[in-house]
Amino acid sequence: MQFSEQVVLITGASRGLGLAFARCIAQAGATVVLNSRGNDKAGQSAAAQIVEQGGKAIHISGPAEAAADLVESAVNQCGRLDAIVHNAGFVQDKTLRKMTNAQWDAVLTVHLKAAFELSQAAWPHFEDQGGGRLVFISSASGLYGNFGQANYAAAKAGLHGLSQSIAIEGEAANIKCNCVAPFGATQMNSQNFPQALKMAIKADYIAPLVGYLAHPECAESGGLFEASAGVFRKVRWESSQGLELDPAKEFSISDIAQGWDRLCDFSQSEHPTSMRDSLRGMYERRL
Repeated sequence: MQFSEQVVLITGASRGLGLAFARCIAQAGATVVLNSRGNDKAGQSAAAQIVEQGGKAIHISGPAEAAADLVESAVNQCGRLDAIVHNAGFVQDKTLRKMTNAQWDAVLTVHLKAAFELSQAAWPHFEDQGGGRLVFISSASGLYGNFGQANYAAAKAGLHGLSQSIAIEGEAANIKCNCVAPFGATQMNSQNFPQALKMAIKADYIAPLVGYLAHPECAESGGLFEASAGVFRKVRWESSQGLELDPAKEFSISDIAQGWDRLCDFSQSEHPTSMRDSLRGMYERRL
């Protein structure tokens, strides 16, 4: 699949996962805009390497949170913008009891608030061009939680909720949005990994999925995907069989406690795909 005259902005692209995404998408023919925070030499070098290998790339420095300026600069320099991969981020790990407001705010801002502002800034350009693609890089911490990462987990989980709302609002304008929760070896996370593991979970093995979700022919929207070591999986919500109590009769906390096993029984489960789906699965049983 080729990106014909497409421009793709990738935040946090000077190294690691972001650079792997940029290389992959550039190899497929897109002009890639590499964005990184303050590390001008690394970002410029990464863009230059892509150009040397026959690709089209530029580098724009600055924080992803300065979304309006970043999007405007990308459009001004490249003439258009067709997709954004929001990969930029960092961790400030601390247990919940010891975490400061500043640590909470900093991580939520770069991951979640920046995703909102990038989407909002790109929206009119996408509408004018007949569509656009947004890919948010989430994390297993957002799906399952992780010790000492309440801020990071909340931000990464929030990206999925944001992407689902964007998918609904963007449907009429052909604006698609998805989340990928990758696990790949980077400088930030793999210093103590054995070499065999590093080779098995290279960031390059995640990039093709991100590239596909950023492609104009990809019709998927609101999806959540896991990716690592060349394995790609879609993740969905599952609701249990459930406990049904009669609203016409008074019921209590004790009734919940007594029916807890049934409430948590997934032997007969459902997979709602929307809020309407979920609510209808409960109240239609009463009608």
